[in-house]
Amino acid sequence: MAVDPELQAYIDTLTEVVFDDALDVPAERARERGEALEAPRLALLHSVEDRTVPGPQGAPEVPVRVYRPTAGEGLPAVLYLHGGGFVVGGLDTHDNAVRLLAEQAGALVVSVDYRMAPEHRFPAALEDCFAAYTWLRDNAAALGADPGRIAVAGDSAGGFLSLCTAFIAAERGVPGPVHLGLVYPGTGAASGEGFAGPAGEGADDSGGMSADELGWYMRAFLGDFPLSELPHYVPPARARDLSVLPPTFILTAEHDPLKEDGTAFAKRLEEAGVPVESWDAPGMVHSFLRWMHAVPAARRSAQPFYDAMRRALRS
Repeated sequence: MAVDPELQAYIDTLTEVVFDDALDVPAERARERGEALEAPRLALLHSVEDRTVPGPQGAPEVPVRVYRPTAGEGLPAVLYLHGGGFVVGGLDTHDNAVRLLAEQAGALVVSVDYRMAPEHRFPAALEDCFAAYTWLRDNAAALGADPGRIAVAGDSAGGFLSLCTAFIAAERGVPGPVHLGLVYPGTGAASGEGFAGPAGEGADDSGGMSADELGWYMRAFLGDFPLSELPHYVPPARARDLSVLPPTFILTAEHDPLKEDGTAFAKRLEEAGVPVESWDAPGMVHSFLRWMHAVPAARRSAQPFYDAMRRALRS
C-alpha cells in the first residue's frame, strides 16, 4: 500500500524543517532540527527523572532518563536505546515513545543518552549502552525494579545497539536481557555492513529515511574502521552465534530502506532457534515512532511493539 495518508500529510509539513539537504548540514544543526519538533506528552507517569550513571572506564558519566509508571516495587525494567543513525536523536526526541513504553508495558524504563558520532565514533556508543545496562542490572532493586526481568529495546540505530548490548553481555559473561524489542533495526542482514545496499521491495524515500542517508550515518559512526577489525557482532548480522540472544520482537515499516534488514534478521534468528515474532507496519516509513503525537496511524502501528514487551515482561 501507499504511505499512510495521515503520515504523509504530517511528513509534508516537516520536509523543510528536517529533511531538506539532510546530508549537507553539520551534525549539530541536524540535532537542532530534531529537537525543535515539540510534541505534547502522550502519557503521564508517576515520575520521570534525569540523572547520570557511571560511564565505561575512562569515559564521562552517561546521562539517562528514568521513567516510572507507578510507585510499585518489583517492576520489570527496560533499557531503551534511541535511534537517529548514531548522529542525531536523544532523550527528548524519543520521550513520547519511551513514555508509552513505560505505560503500556508497566515497566520502569531507562532511556540512554549515549555519545554521538561523528564527535565520538565507534565504539563509544556501544560502551555507553553496555555501561548503562550493567548499571541497571546492578541497581535494579534499589530502583524498585526486578533484576530478573530486564529487557533491552531500541529503534533504528538503537535496535543495532540493543543487539550489540546483548552480544557484549554474552561475551563478557554478564546475564543478558530476557527480551529484545527492536523497531526498524539496522542489522546488516540484508543491506550489508554499510547499510546502503538494496532497500527491499516496496521501500522508498518517503520522508522517513533514504538508503543514501543510512550509508552516511554508518560512515559517521564507524569512521575508518575496517570490517576485519570490528567485533564479530558489528553489524549484528555478522555475529558468530545468534543463539545467545533472548526472545526477540522485530517491528518493521513497509516503506523503509531497512525493512529487509529486519525481515532477514528475523529469519536468521528463527534458524538459530531463537523465539522471534515480527510485525510489518503497513503504510509506515522509517522513524514513524517519533511522530505518534501527530499521527494516530503511527501510534496504532507501534502498538504491537508495546504489546509484545508487556507480554514478555509478565511475571
